Amino acid sequence: MYDIFDYNGTLTNYPSKTDWFWITHSDNDYSNFNFDYHVPHWEESFLQVFGDQHSRDSHTYLVNKRHTIDSPWQFHKNIITRTAAVPVFNAINLQPDEKEGVRMFSNFFNFIKRCCNNTEADYFWVTSSVCDYTNFDFTWHPDIGEEKFLHAWTTKDNKNAYTFFVPRQEYIKQIEKIQLLEWFEFIKYHEDIPIHTLPVNFYDCAKGCADAVRKHNFTHHYEWFIEKGTYFDTNAHQPSRWDNIHIDSFETAMCVPREAKSYITDQIYDYPHITKHNIQSQPDYHDIIFISYDEIEADKNYEILKQRFPRTKRLHGVKGMVNALKQSAELSDTGYFYAVFAKTQVHPEFMFDFKHDRLIVPSNYIFHCYNPVIDVTHGAMGIVLYNTSLVQNAKSWGLDFTTSFPVQVVPQLSCVAAYNVSPFQTWRTAFRECVKLYSNCIPRSNPKDNKEMLDRWLSIGEGKFGEWSIQGAKDAVSYVDKQMDLQSIMDWQFLRRHFVNLHNDLD
Repeated sequence: MYDIFDYNGTLTNYPSKTDWFWITHSDNDYSNFNFDYHVPHWEESFLQVFGDQHSRDSHTYLVNKRHTIDSPWQFHKNIITRTAAVPVFNAINLQPDEKEGVRMFSNFFNFIKRCCNNTEADYFWVTSSVCDYTNFDFTWHPDIGEEKFLHAWTTKDNKNAYTFFVPRQEYIKQIEKIQLLEWFEFIKYHEDIPIHTLPVNFYDCAKGCADAVRKHNFTHHYEWFIEKGTYFDTNAHQPSRWDNIHIDSFETAMCVPREAKSYITDQIYDYPHITKHNIQSQPDYHDIIFISYDEIEADKNYEILKQRFPRTKRLHGVKGMVNALKQSAELSDTGYFYAVFAKTQVHPEFMFDFKHDRLIVPSNYIFHCYNPVIDVTHGAMGIVLYNTSLVQNAKSWGLDFTTSFPVQVVPQLSCVAAYNVSPFQTWRTAFRECVKLYSNCIPRSNPKDNKEMLDRWLSIGEGKFGEWSIQGAKDAVSYVDKQMDLQSIMDWQFLRRHFVNLHNDLD
C-alpha cells in the first residue's frame, strides 16, 4: 500500500515512506477508485496522471520519489469522479423568480472584479439569473494548459456569455491593464447554457420605439421592442452585459436594457451606448399617395407613377395643403406615407424604398427635387415621407407645415418640378415658396441661405412661363412687405383671387 497525501499545489517533495505515493484532491470522489494500482515497469519513468469527467488532470497522481517536475506524464482518462465545485457568485438582474445572489449593477467586467474581492478561492463561478442551469454540471474545471483562461459559456452561435469560470489571480493581474472584458488575454468559449426567453413588445413605427420604451414597465433586464407588422427572430441574438450596457438595434427590432429607460426622453439616441447590427432585410414599403388639386398635368403624372408603383393611392380635390395632408394620413395604412405632389414628375431611379432611422425622434423626411426653372436641386417640392402619426395628431403648425415638425433632409433626387405649365400655376408655386423664403418662416433654416435662394427665384426663369416664376417671386416680396396674412398662401382659392387681382385671369 502506497502513502497518500493531499494535493498541495506541487507534485514532488512529499514526505513519503514508500517509493511510490498517491496525491489526491478533496474535490474528488474516490469511493470506487483502485488505490492498489501498480505501474507497469515500462511506464515507471512516467508520472501517472488520472483524469476525471472534465479534464485529463483531476489532481490525482501516482508519483515516484525519483520523479522531478520535468518527468513525462502518463494520462489515465475518465477514472476519477469530480464531485465538488468552486464557489459560485450568482448575478441577479431583477429577473422574475430570481434566486439568491449578488445584484449586478452594471456589467460583468465590474461584477467579476467585485467577486475577486469577496473570495480567496483560486477559482470561482459567475452565474446569472437569466440562465437555465437545470442540466449544467458545476463540477467542471479547466483542462491542462487552460487554467489561466477565462471560460465563458454562451448560447449556440452567440458569444454573449452570462456564465464564467474565473481564474482569480489571473483576473486580478489583468484588470490592472485592461478596460474591457473582451480584452482579457485568454478567453475560451463553451456551448450551451440556455437563456430564459426575453419578453417581446410591439411598437407603432409612426410613434417610434422611444415612446414605447419610455412608457414601458420593464420586468426583465432586457426586453425586445419590435415594429408592428415585422418579424424578427429574437433567438438569433442575446444581449451582452460584458462591458457597457448596450441597446442592440436591428432595423425593425431593438433589444433594450432596463437601464436605458431613465435616459430616453425624445429618441433612442438619448442613450449613450447603442450597437447597430447590419442585416439583410426587405425594403420598407410605405403607402404612396399622389396629391392633386387642379394641376394641369396631374392625370398624366399620376398614370405614369401608378404604372411603376401599382400600390399608389390618389387624393384629389381637397382644398388646402394641410387638409390634403391630413386626409392623406387617414388614407394611409402604414406608419409613414410618401406624399407625391401633382406638379412634379417622379425621377425614374427613385424607388420609394428609403429606410428611415428608427432611433431618432419620429420625423418627416424631405427628398430633393430638381427645379429646372431656377436650375437648382433642393428640398422644395420634393417627395416627402411623412410620419403618419405626426400628421394625424398635428394641432398647430407654422407657415410651412412639413418643417413645423422634426424633419430630416435626404439628399436623394426624388422628382423633377414640372409646375411651369400655365401662367397661374407657375406664378402660384413661385409666390408660395418665396413668401416662405422672404419671411424666414421655415424652422431651423438659415436666413443667409434663404436670401440666396430668393435671389435665384427673383432673377432666373428658364423655360416656358419662366417670366411668371420671376413675377411670382416679386409679388411674394411685395406681399410680405405689406404685412399681409401669410397663412393665406395655404388657401388655393385665395391664391387664385390674389393672382386675378394682380394680373387678371390669363389662364
